[in-house]
Amino acid sequence: MTVYLYMHSLDHASERQTLLRLEAMRLLRDELSAYTAVKVCATPQTADLEVEVVNVVVNDDSVDTGSEHVQRILVVRMTRNGERLDFVCSDGRGELTAERQAARRIRNWVAGGDFFSMARTARTSHAVRAIA
Repeated sequence: MTVYLYMHSLDHASERQTLLRLEAMRLLRDELSAYTAVKVCATPQTADLEVEVVNVVVNDDSVDTGSEHVQRILVVRMTRNGERLDFVCSDGRGELTAERQAARRIRNWVAGGDFFSMARTARTSHAVRAIA
């Protein structure tokens, strides 16, 4: 499976925000390239899947306090055959970076977990009841 990884420029984005997004895209590229079943390509024409780094959000509290661990949230969009799936990953879940979590989700989808078809056919088998 070939993946085209990219990001669009954001209007009125600060230099810091642009650098955060570029770094996240580089780290995600490295994580995806580590999987043998996934090849990151340079053009969308040859790709089976498009992956966009939509945004990176940083917890300003950790930056203001000088904490070594900055909490980041990564927003990613996958597109295939005209259908889109947006998802969010954050640093720290299970000691994983947001990029590693995103790469795993993308790899799992490539390996056969077709999220688009599952989202359309999923049904709830349990009745919803109030819990008080």
